[in-house]
Amino acid sequence: MRVGIDARALGNINRRRGIGRYTARLVEALIRLSGEDMQFFLFGYGDAPGDDLLGPRALESIVWKRVPYLGNYSYPGMLAEHLLFAREVASCGVDVFHGIDHNLSPFIPVPSLVTVHDLILLVLRGPYLGPTAWAWMRFHRAAARRARFVVAVSENTARDVERIWKIPAERIAVVHEGVTPDYRPVEEEKVGEVLSRYGIVRPYFLYLGGFDPRKNLQNLLLAFGRFLLSSGRDFRLVMVGDRRGFEGYLDDEVEETGLEDKVVFTDFVPEEDLPALYTGASAFVCVSLYEGFGLPLLEAMACGTPVLASRSSSIPEVTGDAGLLVDPREPEEIARGMKKLVEEDDLRKELVQRGLERASAFTWERAALSIMDLYERAGGGNR
Repeated sequence: MRVGIDARALGNINRRRGIGRYTARLVEALIRLSGEDMQFFLFGYGDAPGDDLLGPRALESIVWKRVPYLGNYSYPGMLAEHLLFAREVASCGVDVFHGIDHNLSPFIPVPSLVTVHDLILLVLRGPYLGPTAWAWMRFHRAAARRARFVVAVSENTARDVERIWKIPAERIAVVHEGVTPDYRPVEEEKVGEVLSRYGIVRPYFLYLGGFDPRKNLQNLLLAFGRFLLSSGRDFRLVMVGDRRGFEGYLDDEVEETGLEDKVVFTDFVPEEDLPALYTGASAFVCVSLYEGFGLPLLEAMACGTPVLASRSSSIPEVTGDAGLLVDPREPEEIARGMKKLVEEDDLRKELVQRGLERASAFTWERAALSIMDLYERAGGGNR
């Protein structure tokens, strides 16, 4: 079977973010498990990615196909790019095509799957759904309605797809993301080396992710300030993530709350340093209002770090009973959760153990096996 995969996330702004990491890890697992009976064609911008994104075995096994990048986000521009992309796919004679990042051309001429990570633009709307985003989502909906299967990364996303896009439940398959073996508790010497490099002083809470409004970071800062006052402890809040497009965001809030010497922004951190940052943290904190999945939650648990997280969207589905869940709209409740994780040793130990067990159940191999089954079903079993 010849399988086409949309790998544009490996060559755009998402290459180091969640979608890029999802693409790379899933492709690597597919290649490890598929053997010689599947050939993978990856369609992306520019040259093939380096081994900093895809492992050497994956790079040797794939056929990389370069697709045009128009960079025109008007409705006609998107239409043109979708048509050109579909023509490139048609020229390769693939048996089935997998759109990874919602962004499946509705004109793909072969049986297709599309992974939907979230419908944030349509669920939260207000700060997200401008004219460009509206047009983008129209194309996504058209592609999802034509696809043989829609792959939802969580039950929460599956419910949104069924409710908002009116996709029948029997065409939606829930396939959770995975966590790689690289995420595990790190020895103390390595933790100290990484923390020193970023100027991080223990003890600290860790946040890792984006900086857009749904991440609810203003409430996180308010909660952290209240935690410092109520506990009397000397803590830091370390915020890791690429702030491009959000430069200066939160600076006023940090100043107004008097937390200038308590909040550390690291900006982008290479993936090889993340396990040490997770391991060194007193807790990982995610009080997002909406997540399609929430991979950092799993990564933190896999590193033996207790998790404080929102009681919203897909987050309880990911954490199970391994996280301390709070109302993300209540800074006082978030602050109490921080204090509990710091002061209650028995609770910390229990959550650490549950988290390690929980994270071990989510693997890319399990995800890849489910996806390969969908390839077979979508392609009618033809090889």
